[in-house]
Formats: sequence, C-alpha cells, structure tokens
Amino acid sequence: MLDGLKTSLGDAIKKIVKSSGIDEELIKELSKDVQRALLQSDVNVRLVLEITKHLEERALNETPPPGLSRKDHIVKILYDELSNLLGNESEFDFKPGKQNKIILLGIQGSGKTTVASKLAKFLTRQGYKVGVIGADTYRPGALVQLKTMCEKSNVEVYGEENNKDSPSIVQSGLKHFEDQPLDVILIDTAGRHKEEQDLLEEMDR
Repeated sequence: MLDGLKTSLGDAIKKIVKSSGIDEELIKELSKDVQRALLQSDVNVRLVLEITKHLEERALNETPPPGLSRKDHIVKILYDELSNLLGNESEFDFKPGKQNKIILLGIQGSGKTTVASKLAKFLTRQGYKVGVIGADTYRPGALVQLKTMCEKSNVEVYGEENNKDSPSIVQSGLKHFEDQPLDVILIDTAGRHKEEQDLLEEMDR
C-alpha cells in the first residue's frame, strides 16, 4: 500500500514537472490526483480534503521565492502539506535503562513488516540495541520475511512459526528478550480491519 501511494504521488508530481506551463486546471488536476492517492491509502477523508484545499490555495496564490521556479514551488508545497500530515520530525524519547516497546498496528498491506525492519535498521544505526518480535500469524511468510530483512542489520527476531496465538507469542518474545541489554523491542502484528472484531479484541490481550 505504501509503495502504491509513493507511485501515485510520484506520477502526480511528474505531471507538474513535465508540463509546458502551470495553470489553474493543472493545479486542480494535481489536487484530484493527490486526493485519489491518499484516499486509496485509507487516509481520513477530512484530512485529505484539508490537505488538497491548502495545496490548491497555496499553489494558486503564492509567489515562488527568488531562485525557485513555479513548478518546483508547487512540488515543495505538496511536500510541506504531506509533511504536516505525517507530523514533524522529533527525537525518540526512550527511557534509559529500560526495554522500550513499540507495537506496530494497521490494516492489511499497510507495510508494518517493512517498517519494522527499516525501523530496526535505523535505530541500530543510531546506536540502540534492538530486538524484534514477529507476531503476525495471519499472513503466510510474514515471519520469514521479517527475519530475512532484519538479518541484514544483525537484529534478532523472535517468532514461533507454528503458533497462531499472537498474544502468547508476544509474551514469550518479551520473556525471551527479558535478560538481554536491549533498548527497544519492536512488535510486528497482523493487519486488522475495523470489521475484524476478533483481531481488534486481540490487541487488548
């Protein structure tokens, strides 16, 4: 899903970059492309409309700063609005001397396993000691994928291939890492939708 969003937004930006000129029609077309890309990635409708409204208003009314073309300025506006959606950069506020736990939740196909491996790699490069628990028992091959990606960063992944009880895997994983000098434990979980009540109840466990 994240790859799809990246591709869709990239295609929208290419229309601007390759255009012979910028007019209101092209800006509105960009706005619709961005709306479509975000909605297909399950971004809240209200947020999508707010982002594209700001995008249109700024693209139509702002004068590019010296040295920046109008095309580049519109791309920057889009970047600014998407950055506001995702939030500003901030430092991790991990508690020293404790195993800080991060659980990754989201709908199916939203890229949790990939994020888990990339976050493990990033944190390791920042000097943190990281362990990962693979608790996605629904997607075939999820644990193998997670282990393969984390191996590249020398990050240990705990998982139980034949256990379908995610909460028990998490508990066993936490116990497994209990005596290790880890700063962070990442927990990869199965995708869940609002209609899948059993998976939502699983989070409470």
